[in-house]
Amino acid sequence: LYVDEAQYWTWAQALDWGYYSKPPVIAALIAATTGLFGDSELAIKSGALIVYPLSTLVLYALAQRLFDARIAFWTAVSFFTLPGVAFSSLIISTDVPLFLCWTSALYALHRAVADEGWHWWLLLGIACGIGLLTKYTMGIFAVSTVLWFALTPALHAQFRKPGPYLTALVAAAIFAPNLWWNHSHGWPTFQHTAEISNLEAGPGLHWDELQEFLGGQAAIMGPVLFVALLIFLAGIRRWWREPHSRFLACFTLPFLLLISAQALLGRANANWAAMTYAAGTLWVVSWLLQANRRGVVLAALAVNLIAMVAAYHYHAIAQATGRELTARTDYYKRVQGWDVLGEKVAALLAQQPGTRLLSNERDTISELRYYARPQSDGALWWNPQGVINSHYALVTSMQGQGGRDFLFVSRDSGLPAGMADSFLGTERLPDITVPVVPGWSLDYRVWRLQGFIGYPMAGR
Repeated sequence: LYVDEAQYWTWAQALDWGYYSKPPVIAALIAATTGLFGDSELAIKSGALIVYPLSTLVLYALAQRLFDARIAFWTAVSFFTLPGVAFSSLIISTDVPLFLCWTSALYALHRAVADEGWHWWLLLGIACGIGLLTKYTMGIFAVSTVLWFALTPALHAQFRKPGPYLTALVAAAIFAPNLWWNHSHGWPTFQHTAEISNLEAGPGLHWDELQEFLGGQAAIMGPVLFVALLIFLAGIRRWWREPHSRFLACFTLPFLLLISAQALLGRANANWAAMTYAAGTLWVVSWLLQANRRGVVLAALAVNLIAMVAAYHYHAIAQATGRELTARTDYYKRVQGWDVLGEKVAALLAQQPGTRLLSNERDTISELRYYARPQSDGALWWNPQGVINSHYALVTSMQGQGGRDFLFVSRDSGLPAGMADSFLGTERLPDITVPVVPGWSLDYRVWRLQGFIGYPMAGR
């Protein structure tokens, strides 16, 4: 499990309307799959294997409605094999359910406008509301909708009809519990979202960040399709006049441009613009096929399939070719070795019944909560200053732990300042080292802390 996956699993053990860094849908999805299939790594990740095919089917239905079965087929195949989707299928992330919400909202919106059925506006509100409970960037869907209505004269009347307002009301009602949860907890998710956007990265424009971000977009969509998309965009006079093309443009470009602007002003991870490629894939594939350029689609598919095979079988390919992976060449090194580390920490905890795991590192406590279970149940976060900077700082506390013994696990070479004064005794245990590949290992220091007497006075 990646660190975030392990953390999401801990969230799923205590379902709530919100968490420190994300809204609740990802935790609910993991709770559902693990409730059905158990707590194995595959069970935790299986939501991606279930949800992505559903998102693809919805996109297929939209493409068939806008164009025809041929374009729908190639759109579905192209989307399902996008490198971003293929790689994301290996992990469970918020993008997995967000794609389903986004594609469902796209389909419901088009049906609502074309068929004028109130139930489609209702379904649109449900999709948008659940999308907001998945990731706040679902809000960009509203921006795209308003833009589509405003730039299409035939749709100006939608602003005077009750449908869009019904959608907004339903979405707001579904999203409201997360707002209340944030209000009750000091708005941690909103603060975290602002912090990771890093808009205060320094004065001026960050062209290097934008360049890195756009390179990431080529990796997510695949280089052939992304270049084709850029070429297509250059011919704005041609595609803007076509209604379906304008619809897809309004649900492709705003997302990409807004996150690009964020990268330019500060920082943006490549996957933050992932929803671009729902409508974006349909848009560029339909253009290529209508222009009789199926060869480009096939070339893009071939390149993306090669990337998929490389991602899925990276270690097997390296072994078959006799290539020794190192810290520089093993791109999966950060997810390896945690099971071994967890076994060693679990054994230490089992030797001392009643002792609880303690750490001040998010990745450490997230991975060990999973891989050292059940001995790691009840793990706590060392937080003498009371700063809410992680999920564990938000939901755990040393209050009421007086007299308890702890096993402190950390990468640091020494104890945090003041920790020794907070216990009756401290004992350094042998370090734990788990080799992964040459040049990369998990190296941890371990202490037995006896009799907690309270945080240092300055931090109380």
